[in-house]
Amino acid sequence: MSNYSVYTLSGFCRLIRISQLLFIGQAGSSQMNISRSKLSYIYVVVIITLLALVSASSFFASRNTERELNRVVSEVIPLSAVAEDLLFDLVNMETSVRGYEVAGDESFLEPYELGKTQLHQDLETLAVYQKKYLRLRSVMEGEAIPEVVRLQEFYAGQLELIRTGQRAEAVKRITTGKNRMDRFRQIHKKVKAEIEEIANDAYNSARDAERTARIIISLGGLSAIVLALFTVVLFNRANRAEAALRRSEETYRTMAESLEAQNEEIIAQQEEQERTLEMLSQREQELETINGYQEKLTGAIDLGVFLSSSVPALLDSLKLDAAMLVMRKDAEPDGPAYEIVYSIGYPGHLSETRQFELFGPAQRVLTEKVPLECMREVTGAERGFHQGIAYAVDRYYPLFDDQGEATGFLLLTGYLTSTHEQTNRLSRGLIKQFGLAFLAQQTNEERKRQAERLVHLNAQLQQEKTLIEEQRDLIGNILESTNEGMVMTDPEGKLLIANRHRINLGDRIGENILDIFMDAFGTSPSMSPVYQSIRKLLQGKTDRLNERFQFVSGESSHPNHLELYATPVGDKQKLEIQGYLFVLRDRTEEEKIDEMKNEFVSIVSHELRTPLASVLGFIEILLHRELTPEKRTRYMQTIYNEAMRLSTLINDFLDLQRMESGKQVYHFAPVELGGLVREVADQWHGKQSHRIEMLLPDEEIWVRADADRLKQVAHNLLSNAIKYSPQADHVKLALNQEGDNVRFTVQDFGLGIPDNAKDKMFSKFYRVDNSDRRQIGGTGLGLSIVREIVEAHHGSITFESRMGEGTTFTVLLACHQMNSAEGSIMIVEDDDNLARLIQEAIAKLNLPVVHVRSAEEGLLALNQIKEHGPKLCIVDILLEGSKSGWDFISELYRHPKFHSTPVIVSSVLEPPHDYREKNMEKYLRKPFSMEKLLEAAEQLLFHTDRHPSYIFPPQDESYIRESFAEKGIEIKGLRRKSDHIEIEPVVNRGEAEET
Repeated sequence: MSNYSVYTLSGFCRLIRISQLLFIGQAGSSQMNISRSKLSYIYVVVIITLLALVSASSFFASRNTERELNRVVSEVIPLSAVAEDLLFDLVNMETSVRGYEVAGDESFLEPYELGKTQLHQDLETLAVYQKKYLRLRSVMEGEAIPEVVRLQEFYAGQLELIRTGQRAEAVKRITTGKNRMDRFRQIHKKVKAEIEEIANDAYNSARDAERTARIIISLGGLSAIVLALFTVVLFNRANRAEAALRRSEETYRTMAESLEAQNEEIIAQQEEQERTLEMLSQREQELETINGYQEKLTGAIDLGVFLSSSVPALLDSLKLDAAMLVMRKDAEPDGPAYEIVYSIGYPGHLSETRQFELFGPAQRVLTEKVPLECMREVTGAERGFHQGIAYAVDRYYPLFDDQGEATGFLLLTGYLTSTHEQTNRLSRGLIKQFGLAFLAQQTNEERKRQAERLVHLNAQLQQEKTLIEEQRDLIGNILESTNEGMVMTDPEGKLLIANRHRINLGDRIGENILDIFMDAFGTSPSMSPVYQSIRKLLQGKTDRLNERFQFVSGESSHPNHLELYATPVGDKQKLEIQGYLFVLRDRTEEEKIDEMKNEFVSIVSHELRTPLASVLGFIEILLHRELTPEKRTRYMQTIYNEAMRLSTLINDFLDLQRMESGKQVYHFAPVELGGLVREVADQWHGKQSHRIEMLLPDEEIWVRADADRLKQVAHNLLSNAIKYSPQADHVKLALNQEGDNVRFTVQDFGLGIPDNAKDKMFSKFYRVDNSDRRQIGGTGLGLSIVREIVEAHHGSITFESRMGEGTTFTVLLACHQMNSAEGSIMIVEDDDNLARLIQEAIAKLNLPVVHVRSAEEGLLALNQIKEHGPKLCIVDILLEGSKSGWDFISELYRHPKFHSTPVIVSSVLEPPHDYREKNMEKYLRKPFSMEKLLEAAEQLLFHTDRHPSYIFPPQDESYIRESFAEKGIEIKGLRRKSDHIEIEPVVNRGEAEET
């Protein structure tokens, strides 16, 4: 719009000049006519007046247009430049602060201080224009100036943080500064928009003045036409006034030359204004380039990403063609090396170049630390496809570290015909910004590497710390888990560390060990030898300490037996003692065990000697005397009873020893508890004077147990009930099912158990010490054995007793729930994991599955079947319980209804040498795959005739037929082979239909 106004003004001035010359001619013509008549004078006056009016109107129109243009030049253009300088000042301040944040060098703050001063001047200049333009004042005071103040405060805050050593906090706030700068750029655009509005107003005013001048010129032109017509009429008179006209012409020529001079002056002003506008446009373009390039320098985290975005943007901004970044690598074995870090625009083989020495401009730029420029002829691939590039201009720019040392250079190349096509000032500014940003990026990369190393070191430290803590906790746990009290002292006997066993020393660290022991165990004369030994150890008179003592604590009246031993701790080679380790071992239980052993020896001696004495005595009588048959029989019965008493005593000892050593073998199988209790009671019938009352339920109660061991429990409890109720005439046995548990109780009506003996009733060798019980024999092992057996069955035993009223012992066991095996696949396997695996494998057959752990349990499940038998039996040979898998198979084949059930034998054992597979039986040796098991099951279930054949070794056929007849099995056919006999039994219609 400004150029258009200037061109319009120039044309307007030329039009005024032509009009003036035209009026000069008209005036001359009129003057010739007026010289001959009276009207000539009037005509001259009119011409001169009209000419004066046209000239005056042209002059004022020109002045008005010139004034508006001058206002554009003197106000709008400087105002736009001041606004751009305001943004440039803040950009310089931001760049300087960022350089100072990265390098910490005060020299980077020089542009900051200069920008700060220039910013103050630009704000004062804008304040002058704000008074004249109210809209500009509203934007500046409402948005721009407050944001400038906040940016100045932010930069001052950043400098204060860095100077006070809070660089990390300053780095975190960089994003905040960038956001604020982006907000100011938005506000700056609004300011520029307001300035453009002011320029538009000035331009419109100039257009109005131009329009007015055109109207005036048009009116003057019309007047000139009228006068020209009038001049034609008076042309003849003009000849007469030619002489006078020439004189007037000279006068008007002088006036025309004056107007021409004015016109040339206006044109010169126009050209000056055009140069000013061109400079402002160029400066605006440079600022836009700088702003755009600054955005490329920020936001990159990785060095490669930074170079890939910043270097091409630099080439684009400077209108250059190629760039190469060369850095010095100091950590090389052959000395410093110079390596190309980034390259673009050059031949590809240059990117792998590494040199240990530089020459020419590359060496000079690092030595002189100033930019260098040189022109050269291009070679090779640089000429391009068209071979039209002849020369190249190389510019070397040094790059510095935070110490100001040159660590590399940036080479920029332009393939040009001369060096004057580049803008040096813009290049230096952009290269400086690139250098600062590259230094900041290098610093960030180094910090990232340091952070990674710190993270690695921290992980190692954490691992070592964890290991040390684990070792410390392990040592602490070891100390706390030991049954001995452990105390560590220094060479003077001051407490360093102790666990919490025997005595609590946690709050007495640093005190003398003698004082601690005296407070804990007292100062009785019996402790004097112990304290004396401790003193000798601390004084170095002895290197070992081992003392036994006893003391009575306030909590119990029984003495506690302790053993104290100590030894020095230190470097044996240097003979340096670092402290002493004291260990307190509680021997109270050992003393009690010794006492119990002594009592046990006494009891065993008594229990063994008494029957032995009877046996020896009666044998001696039988050997040396002649006795009647009745006495001989009675004596022999007595010898037998005493021998059985010895056998029972020895068996109790052996059972207890096996249970304590974990070698006791239990054969678990389903046991009907009611029948077992009746059997035990029947065995006691007639052997004592007590009557046994039984309260048993009508229905069966099954438990999974070792039947022999449960009988032993019942015998021991019943024996104790009878022995400890000598004044009573009966005992009670009761059996009750309570949900999933069964309760077995044995109740006597005898002496009862004292309260002080109740917590020891299940201890080995313990017998209640009471005068009423002196005549009652026993070793004190019965109840201990009972508890071991019950707990092995995952049950519990308790008792209730009242003195003089009797005692009730209660055994609680879990009931055994039997699953129905009707129409199912029965797995007879004691390995639960293998049983679950087999169940998952045969689940594809879509048949119910029943798992039992013993042959007894499997046979019981068969006997409980009412209608349909099992479809298939998978049987292990080695099972828990007293029977094996062969026993189960044998009973299955003898079953009158289920003898045709197919069987898969699963065992780790080799088949017996006389074993022969039948068509309804498969033998799989463990380990076997589940696919093989599933294939065998499908073959037996769906692809085999359900008519079993029995295989026997060669023998008497009549014997085989008699054996089958005894089992109720009719033989359909008998085939004798060379090495065996094959029997096919008869299957009746009901069984066939079932099969």
